[in-house]
Amino acid sequence: MPAARYQKRERVAQLAIFLKALSTGKTVRDAAALAEIDRRALYRLRAADTLFAARWQAALDTPKEAPTDPLELEAQRRAVEGTEKPVYRGGTLVGHTRDYSDSMLMFLLKAKYPEKYDRSKADQQDGKAGKTDSSFDVDGARDALLSKFAQAAK
Repeated sequence: MPAARYQKRERVAQLAIFLKALSTGKTVRDAAALAEIDRRALYRLRAADTLFAARWQAALDTPKEAPTDPLELEAQRRAVEGTEKPVYRGGTLVGHTRDYSDSMLMFLLKAKYPEKYDRSKADQQDGKAGKTDSSFDVDGARDALLSKFAQAAK
């Protein structure tokens, strides 16, 4: 009996690894390989177990934080990590400085949180709702930037 309990715990752990990998954007094939489970067995389990099927769908529906488009990746890198620029004095290279793109960061924030950072869209929505207050949420902007920096540090 203890061996059966161990096998069940190991299987639950494998399924958790599979669902986590699926939620991060991996394909079913890659997630199954990562969890060391046969892909066909996963599909059979999904067909037989409605709870597992719901968890599978929830993992697929999870919004992915990291962009996969190369243009978005480069925009995020320039905004958060910056680019290294050479510094010259008297024609000789004396060092480097890191240059961040504030405008790129603002574009990323407007795209992700248009209701908060895109004033033109916010004004259009306020006009529809009959609002006239157009105050800017400084605390929200600071919190969003700090969370972005924390994600980039990971």
